Amino acid sequence: MSKTAFDELSQCILSYHDWLKVDGLWDLLPNYQKFLTNKEHWQIIIDVWSMSEHNSLDHNKEKWDDIFKIRNPIKYFKKNIKPTFYAYRAGSYDGYSWSLSKKIANEFKLRYSKTNPFYSMHTNQIYKVHKKLIKYEQVLFYNNTRHEKEIVIIQK
Repeated sequence: MSKTAFDELSQCILSYHDWLKVDGLWDLLPNYQKFLTNKEHWQIIIDVWSMSEHNSLDHNKEKWDDIFKIRNPIKYFKKNIKPTFYAYRAGSYDGYSWSLSKKIANEFKLRYSKTNPFYSMHTNQIYKVHKKLIKYEQVLFYNNTRHEKEIVIIQK
């Protein structure tokens, strides 16, 4: 039964525009809980996360907070994560998404800089790369779908 529910939920979320996929997940995921295994639950979250942009912005943050609280993270999606490690992030310090690679964080810094006309029209902020010591318990999942060596963490 869970494979059918997972496939159905995936197809429903795919029908949402990329900027609204988190809305679809937020609307639909609670209704599918009794049909999904822990692995399927977190896989659909990771899939939607990977298809979405700007997940740490205020208009998405409350929805992601709700989604992340539905079930506890599982070890399967935190393989090879050390007990403590450093991660890097360009932009606000309080975001969910961090990279295990300083080089990738620097690429995001350039991507969102004032010199990039697509993003600079939305902000006058000057981004810097943050370094943070992270504990395994803070990690929700590791994701390398977009080759960003990304970890998603709970901010405390």
